[in-house]
Amino acid sequence: MTAEREELPVDILFVGAGPASLTGALHLKRQLLAMGNDDVEIAVIEKGQSIGAHILSGAVVDPRPLAELLGEDWRDKGVPVEAWVDQEEVRHLSAGGAMRIPVPPMLKNHGFPVISLSEMVQYLKDQCEEAEIMVFEGFPGDSFIRDEEGHVAGVRTMDKGLDENGEPGSTYEPGADIHARCVVLGEGVRGSLTKQLIDEEKLEGRNPQIYGTGCKELWQLPEGRLPAGKVIHTSGWPLESGEYGGSWIYGLSGNRASVGFVTALDAGQPWTDPWENFQHWKTHPYIAKILEGGEILKAGAKCLPEGGYWSRPRPYGDGFLIIGDSGSNLNVSRLKGVHTAMKTGLLAAETLLDAIRKDDFSAATLQGYEKRFDDSWLKSELYRVRNYRAEFQGRGFWGGAIRAGIKYVLGGIGAEFAPLKADHDEMVTLKEARNEPKAPDYDGKHLIDKETQVFHAGSIHSEHQPSHLKVAEPDLCVSKCKEEYGNPCQHFCPANVYEMVDDGSGSERLQINHSNCVHCKTCDILDPYQVIQWTVPSDAGGPKYQGL
Repeated sequence: MTAEREELPVDILFVGAGPASLTGALHLKRQLLAMGNDDVEIAVIEKGQSIGAHILSGAVVDPRPLAELLGEDWRDKGVPVEAWVDQEEVRHLSAGGAMRIPVPPMLKNHGFPVISLSEMVQYLKDQCEEAEIMVFEGFPGDSFIRDEEGHVAGVRTMDKGLDENGEPGSTYEPGADIHARCVVLGEGVRGSLTKQLIDEEKLEGRNPQIYGTGCKELWQLPEGRLPAGKVIHTSGWPLESGEYGGSWIYGLSGNRASVGFVTALDAGQPWTDPWENFQHWKTHPYIAKILEGGEILKAGAKCLPEGGYWSRPRPYGDGFLIIGDSGSNLNVSRLKGVHTAMKTGLLAAETLLDAIRKDDFSAATLQGYEKRFDDSWLKSELYRVRNYRAEFQGRGFWGGAIRAGIKYVLGGIGAEFAPLKADHDEMVTLKEARNEPKAPDYDGKHLIDKETQVFHAGSIHSEHQPSHLKVAEPDLCVSKCKEEYGNPCQHFCPANVYEMVDDGSGSERLQINHSNCVHCKTCDILDPYQVIQWTVPSDAGGPKYQGL
């Protein structure tokens, strides 16, 4: 029997309640009201149970789009700011040393606000609701609705109350069909609908997307240890010279600190483990001294898109736009994506206003988004560092840093295009790999293992539902993958989701602990055979990153 689904018609549907979507929805609504048009229905759907639950960032924010959205007096409008950057420091770590180096131009943040991104999006959500924009929490987008011509015409949300076999259970509730004249995808990194659309519509950028996995903890430090507004970045140890990545420590109010480490997923080793890299880094004498006597309050992990300008998919088509991290708009040279995401939301809103005026949401009209992008400071910023990550592939850290730094100072000169290899294509086999490093000595207090990270992330999924992590060819896991790569999913997942266990007959099988998942997307990205697919869970479960 076909399920009877609730149908909700809207004009504009934003998928994902991050800074890109919420900025876009709010700016569009304000433009419409300024025109005297209060008839356009705008909705935002979010897969998390509450706004901010699934979003994670450092974060020091370039405030330009805040001024564009809220006005030059945005500081007086209640934006949640933890501190203002007034001290900056960059260190390159060796095994025992911490050499201080000049702050590169792209990392100069003096006067910028330090925020909790989860609190920022809650603030933007409140602004949207005051403007009578519909914001639906706990509504994961599952698939596209298409019209007779095959154009995107809305989104079907995930069925709820499914049992572990994917069949309707006692609490079954079919997903809703949200029909829209335009769907704006702001799902963040490796969004499941965005991934599907890029494949179906052949929207791939000139380069494949590459990623880093960022691991973060919120610390309570002894009084006076780290002033609010002090910003520290490090490169180097525990990464090898040929690996890209680095860390941050941001002083927050109330003697707290945002502490994190990013491991690039093109590191190549089958045992690459972003969470272990993070914990190793905390044992460095320079870092350990800062954290000594402190306490971990919250923790989590999230991927970030590092490919940049040449990895941008075509961001428009018939009935859709792609914005924010979903559209590869993060500036990895600055470690910043919040301001770029917000700017794409502003550009999308102006494009949508034009489409509403014309009553035309075809690709011909929506390609105006790309024209606005080309004319904006965002294009200038991203194009200047268009080959930034390519400088590091195959050259090592110092070789890449020197070349990228010179090109930045000279305004982005150099080759128009430099190719990148996808992260999973960089992975070498066990025979080619270096020796795996020893795991950290977890003490459960300052150095925490992956299960403890899941606890600090507050991640919960119902175990009585189908796994949202799909493995297309599970037989590979116990044969070819084990032999060639040693089951790298057991290493790269920061939440211990994937385990090879005894199957009871002397062989092994892959056990997927889907309830641990913190929605970082590393598995979907780095699996060497690309047989792992991350999908939205039917219970809208996951981490609880509010305040992190």
